[in-house]
Amino acid sequence: MPIVTNPTYSPPFIFKNTHINTIYSARLRHTFPLPYVRKRVTMPDDDFVDLDWSEMGSDKLVFCLHGLEGNSRRPYVAGMMKRFNTEGWDAVGMNLRGCSGEDNRYLKGYHSGCSDDLDWVLNTVLVEKKYRQIVLVGFSVGGNIALKYTGEKGRNLPSEISHVIAYSVPCNLESCSLIMETPKNFVYLLQFLITLKQKAKEKAEKFPNQFDLQRVLKAKNFRDFDSAYTAPINGFVDCFDYWTKASSAPLLKNIAVPTLLINALDDTFLAPQCFPTDVANENPNFHLEMPKRGGHLGFMSPDTEGYLWTEHRAWAFVKQ
Repeated sequence: MPIVTNPTYSPPFIFKNTHINTIYSARLRHTFPLPYVRKRVTMPDDDFVDLDWSEMGSDKLVFCLHGLEGNSRRPYVAGMMKRFNTEGWDAVGMNLRGCSGEDNRYLKGYHSGCSDDLDWVLNTVLVEKKYRQIVLVGFSVGGNIALKYTGEKGRNLPSEISHVIAYSVPCNLESCSLIMETPKNFVYLLQFLITLKQKAKEKAEKFPNQFDLQRVLKAKNFRDFDSAYTAPINGFVDCFDYWTKASSAPLLKNIAVPTLLINALDDTFLAPQCFPTDVANENPNFHLEMPKRGGHLGFMSPDTEGYLWTEHRAWAFVKQ
């Protein structure tokens, strides 16, 4: 039964507060300097995504996906990449469309279930680099994309992908979008909406009359924003159609490689539907770890070298 019954994360006293854990990790954590080399991948629709590489000359690769409104330079991505670099592995962080610091070419951007983009990029990397082993690591929304992709592929997943690891994942998007409307998440929701609305304004300038910008700017939550912007520009009927089709939860049962999902029980971003114990009980490939504390992409517990529990846990799972 691959439910981890004794999670090993134990935070220092100050980080037992979920909000301190979440905010400190996002805003104040030490960032590892990495010798990033940026390479651009052209997509089938002639759009692009940017990949940030930290290469060691290895035939093994850790492939990282950032969270909502993040990028490959965020500390949680850089820490994971650096941890695998120390083991001699190559590392790459994929910037989802419009997240690399340069807007993508077209109206369509990234969304919480864009596993088709991940599929194309992984296939491109495999053609160009000939890696023998790949570990796929996703954070928050990036974790949902990674799990959705893995479930969609099932036993047709590229054989080079040996493990999938995901942290703080809103695998049921509807329940998580609605829980973000609660008072405990007001500050986080506001911060997300500020950057999302700014991107929508820039899109409206490049592609006028393609969506109702005023409706977008009036959005007070993800329900409003996704209905006015994310759903229509990505071909979904409405926010509920988008949330249903983009969620990874229904696909977890199909996962066919060793996969670890770590969701903290005190993560205020996650609803009860994001703790799929039933799947973990039934699918021997799907491991679920639910630490009592950790916040959202927090898990602060830096060692003398600055690595967090998350980075050491990922390496331990791969070597297990």
